[in-house]
Formats: sequence, C-alpha cells, structure tokens
Amino acid sequence: MRNRIFFFITLALLPVCRGEITFPDTYTGFALPADPVLPEVESHPSLWFGPEDVPGLIAKRDADAHAAMVWDEVAQSEFLLAPLPEIPSASDGTKTIHKYYGTLTQIAAINGFYYQVSPGESGEPFLAKAREALLRGYAGPLYELDPIIKGSAVDEIYQAVWAQNFAAAYDWVQPALSPEENKAIRANLANHAEYLYENLFSWADSPHNHLSKPAWGLGTLALCLSGDERAGAWLGRAIAASNGNTRYFFGEDGIYREGSHYYTFSLINFLPFLYHYRNVSGVDGFREFQPAFEWPVASRNGKGWIPNIEDSYIRPYPSQLVAGAYRGRPTFLSSSASLAEILQWNFENTDYSPFEAAEVEDGFNYTGATWDYPIHLVEYLCYQPGIKAVAPDAGPTLFGPSGQTVFRNDWSFDSPDHRYLLFQGVAEANNHEHYEHLSFILQAENQMMSSDAGYSRGSYAGPERTAWYKTAEAHNVVMVNGQAPVDRRVDRTPDSSFRLLSPFMTCEIKSAPYAVGGEHQRLIAMIDGRWFAIVDRVELPQTGEIAVVMHGGRAQLSQDGPRSLWSYREDAYGPAAVLGQWFFGDGFQFEERSGELTYIKGDYAAFPYTVNTRSGKAMLSVGILDPASSPESLSEFAVDALASDRIAFRGGRTLMQANGSGDRQLQGDLESDARLAVAWMKEGGEPTRLAMVGGRYLRFSDGIKVELSAPAAIALEYEPGEKSVVVHLSEDGEVRATITTEASRWEGALYPGLQDIVFGP
Repeated sequence: MRNRIFFFITLALLPVCRGEITFPDTYTGFALPADPVLPEVESHPSLWFGPEDVPGLIAKRDADAHAAMVWDEVAQSEFLLAPLPEIPSASDGTKTIHKYYGTLTQIAAINGFYYQVSPGESGEPFLAKAREALLRGYAGPLYELDPIIKGSAVDEIYQAVWAQNFAAAYDWVQPALSPEENKAIRANLANHAEYLYENLFSWADSPHNHLSKPAWGLGTLALCLSGDERAGAWLGRAIAASNGNTRYFFGEDGIYREGSHYYTFSLINFLPFLYHYRNVSGVDGFREFQPAFEWPVASRNGKGWIPNIEDSYIRPYPSQLVAGAYRGRPTFLSSSASLAEILQWNFENTDYSPFEAAEVEDGFNYTGATWDYPIHLVEYLCYQPGIKAVAPDAGPTLFGPSGQTVFRNDWSFDSPDHRYLLFQGVAEANNHEHYEHLSFILQAENQMMSSDAGYSRGSYAGPERTAWYKTAEAHNVVMVNGQAPVDRRVDRTPDSSFRLLSPFMTCEIKSAPYAVGGEHQRLIAMIDGRWFAIVDRVELPQTGEIAVVMHGGRAQLSQDGPRSLWSYREDAYGPAAVLGQWFFGDGFQFEERSGELTYIKGDYAAFPYTVNTRSGKAMLSVGILDPASSPESLSEFAVDALASDRIAFRGGRTLMQANGSGDRQLQGDLESDARLAVAWMKEGGEPTRLAMVGGRYLRFSDGIKVELSAPAAIALEYEPGEKSVVVHLSEDGEVRATITTEASRWEGALYPGLQDIVFGP
C-alpha cells in the first residue's frame, strides 16, 4: 500500500505538482467549482432522495412500462436477502476477491433500498441484511493488496463503485441503526474514505479514470458522512481530482478522449456523484457537465450507439439516467426542446438488443463493471417517467470544436436511408489512445460498415491490443512507413478547414503531420446525403512508403478492378447490405489482408481489409463509399483521367475532379484549382449545381464561372437563363467573389452560410 499524503494550497489551480506528478491543464474541458460545499447538518436518507420522496419513488413503478420493468428487475435481484459471500484471503484468485466486494456492496445497497420502499415490518428482513453487510465492511484482503498492479482484484476503479454502493446503503438504513451499529459502520466507511484520500494521487500518474473514478467514490462518501470533521478535506480532494480529469480528458464539446467505453465506465461514478452533490449540498454540477451529456447524442450513429474510437467497444448511451436533471435546460441540439426531451428521445431511439444478447451470452453488461454496479437499481432511482421525447432539430452534420466531425443526412433511427460517417481528428490524450488520426467509420443501411477494429478481444491487458488493435493499420488511416499522423504538438487538435454545409454537399478537410515530417490532408465530402468521397493528399520531405488502409467491418470482400464490394450478412449489428468502395490513385499496389475486429467485448473475429500502397514523396488518391441494400442498387463510378496530381472521375451524371497541385486543371467542361470540384448534370448536359472545396476558381464550360479572393468551400445551385444563384459558403470567413454566367455578372462579398445572389438587369 502507498501512503503518500499530498497537501493542497489552492485546489483550483492546475497544473498541480505533487511530488513527481504534474497534471496537465492544456486541454479545453470543464471543471466543478473548486471549493467543497457540505450541508450544515448531516441527514439521512439524502444521497438519492429524502424521506419525503419515498411515496413518489414507490408510485413510480406504476408510471409507465419501462419503470415497471426496471422495478421488476430490482425486485427479482439475486442480491435481495442473499447470504453474504465467504470472506476471501489475499491468496485467493483475482476473480474471487473482486466478485466478493462487488457482491457484498450490492447486497448492502439493494437491501437498503428495499428497506426504504417496504412498508412497516415487511422491510425488517431487508434492513437486517443491509445492516449485516455494512457491519462486515471491508473485511477481507482489500487493504493488503496493491490496487495499482495491473489486473488487481481491488483496483481503485472498482473501489469507486463499492464506495458508492456502501454509502447509499448506509444512507438508507442509518435512521434504523442502534448507536453502536451506527458507530461501527461509520468507522468502516470513514476508514475507506481516509484510505482513498491518502492514496488518491499516488495511484494515478495522470488524471485519467484511475484517478477520477475513486475520486467520485470518495466524494460520495464525504457527502454521506458530512458530519465527519474530515469530510470537507475528502470532498475538496475529490473535486480537485475530478477536475483534473474533466479539464484534460474531456473537451469543451463534451467528448471523452479515452473513448466511449471509458466514458460509460466513468459515467457510472460521476453521474451518482452529481446527483448526490446536488441532493445533499445543493450544488448543481450538471451545469458544468452538460457538454458531457450532449456529446453522446451528437456522436451517436443511426442505431443510437456511441462509436468505438480509442480503447472502446460500441456503447449505448443510457441517457434516461440523466434526462430528469435537465428539465427546461436549453441545448444546442434543439431550437426549442429542452435537453431532458432530447435525452429521452435518445433513450427511446437506441437499439439495446446487441448488448442484451451479449449479456445473456457471456454475462457482461455494457458498463464495464458488471460484478460491481447495481445497474437496475441506479436506473430505477434515476429514471423519470413523463418526459416527452423530442428529436434533435440541429443540423444533422456536426463539426465538433474538439475535432470530431459527424456527417449525417438526418436524425432518423433504425432507418436504412440513414447515413453516418464519423471523421476523427481529436488531439490524443495520454492514456488509452489509438493511432487513428484522420480516420473514419461509416454506418449506413442500418449496418456497421467501414469500421474501427475496436478495443481488443477482452481487455486492456490483452497482448493483442498493443500488437494489433491500437496500431495504425487497425484503422482507416493513411500510413507513412507504417505510422499514422500525429499531433502537431501535445494536445493540439488536427487542423480543420473548409467546413461546408449544403443540402447536396457537406464537407471538411482535416490535416495532421507525420513524425517523419510532411503532412496528410484528408477531405471528406458527403454528396447528395447518400455517398461519400474521400480525397487524400500526402506530401513528404523524402521518399516514404504511403499506404491507404480501408476496413470494411464484418464483411466478406470481393474485388473487381478499382471496386471493392463489401457484403454484410444479417447479424446482431444490422441487416444484410453491401458497400461499394472505389479507389483511384496513380501507381498504387492493392493488397487484401486480414485483421481482427471487435464491436462488443468477446465478439471478435478476423475480417478482410485492404491496403493500397505506393512509394514516393507525394500522393493523391480518391476513395468512394456507396452504401446500398444490394449489389443491384449500387451506383457505378469510373475514372476519366488519372495522374499523380489529378484524378477526374464520374458517377452517373456527377462529374468530379480531385486536384493535388493547386493549379487550374481542366477535364472536359470542368475547370478548377480546388482540392475537389463537383458538377451535377442535367440529362441534357447542363449543370444544375456546382461545388468546390479549397479553391479560388471554378468554371463549367462557358455557362458559369466563379472566382474567389481566397480559397473556400462553396456550393452553388444554378439554373441556366435564371438571374439568381443560391450560394452556400464554408465557415472559413468572408470572401470577395465574382460570379459570371452566360448573360450576367455579379461581384461582391460572400459570407459563411446560405445566400441568394440576384444578378442585376
């Protein structure tokens, strides 16, 4: 056991040096007010509810079908009136010791709750059982074992849940305890709180979840034992540790940089703490944490799942646990609905079936703490019936300030027409990171398609994680000499530019350097809300091996020239579907390889992926992703011109040109200096819409010409002979423009967004 004690001068300041530890304060997250607030008088129950709330809590079980279902799960819990498990010794196996404390603390919590909701004498057996578990306390080897050894049976991340279970149980039974029982149980809990307090900052070398999770457990203990003279110090240190985590691992938009798995794994502790702090002390930390509850909605795919970026499996977002805390609270996700209503919509429009099936199959739920976390009890406590579900009405494509972009065509749920592509460009944190800069994942036709390989077969400790899952080649990246791009400097998000929103073309360019020098620029465009163009440009200071990696997910692969056909069977993640992928690039060698993929823990298998490789100091390539229900529904794409700095291609009546030189390039009637230029053609050959990304000049035949004062992304809706043009301009800023048609000319300033340009007589 480590017993270093750290003293605080000012809890609010970061970075804070504690011995050799310096916590970074170089990212954009959020923090709770640093000064701890405790109530004037300790009272019980108060963590989850007060005595006056008990009748409503009991009545809630009849409020709707979901409340009834969760109530039944609690009522049928294996922990109700269960015998206490046998006390293990330090020499017993990891699983035995871990499950012992998880079981013991859940017995205490669930029986304590049932005592509160059971009238009169009917509650006595539950009181007795909770009291028995609490009086045992942490008997066993907890304090003999080192929690920071990898795979420890008493890892501090699990102690967080045990602490919150025991604190809730004590809060519920305290009024019925004898003075002697009360003293003994408080001593057990206070001893654990002091243990967490003394060791908290020596357990973690950075403010990741091994610091924050036990901190939230310590915070709950402090609130539960608020009458203890040490409670203020406990709560202050818990808040300082929490703030270290939320400032650094969260972004200003709420993204958790360690990935969705560790977001959920943290939520099971910070959500109870936020409720406890509000209920006991009146401090509403939900205000500061609001971005963290919005991000999972912003990043969800068409099934409601948050992505398996970084060390993560796909995860549902249990937004029903927090919806009640945001009644009446505005959100950027809606122009009129409260965040509570958006969170309720998210809950009602999430497919839980793969996670439920996985739990039946292997016994693990989606929280990452199956042996410890009383999932149904917490859901019953948090769920608020009667909140209206309202879908977001924010634009479905969202450009996150932290660098994660989600391209969507709508907010529909479980629809084969839904299109979702996540473009990942977030500064790496210093824990649980994967080599995935400028990667993407695709979900369409209700099926997971171009996918990240995921977390690992089983856990962080598995050797295959470092040998495969976190490597660059396990992601949809462009590698140089086997390496993915890196941050420009520590915690610097890759650059994003030319962000354009329009009904028929939405796009963005992200760029990041390589460790060997040079840069990768990746342009992704969603076209017609149906398919995607991916333009990659690499420039290096010296010759290197450049490889474009593409994972198709849980699919079988067939190859026909430049087209890869990814075929998906109906499975737990969606129906049968196909993805047509075209790759155009000069001098590339194609290779099919095989690698593991895991969406949910334990559900791993090897699937094909492709690598297109060439040597050089520069390269230009184009990838097309066209999801469809069947091969017969796929579009056809063909290349018209292929060179090292120019690729002209077409799909139906859509003409496109990728430009790697920055000079004006002419292909047929389309001329531009842009990274990507697109023309949508009528049946008679005239353009109806034009777009360019990262250019100043765009011309189609003699019909229309656009000249800009600075590079921008622009989309135009144009009808030959009409005296107006509808213009959509990227968010980069104002530009001067000259637009010339067959008979008219307009010159003036264009501003980001939508404008209707009317020509003079």
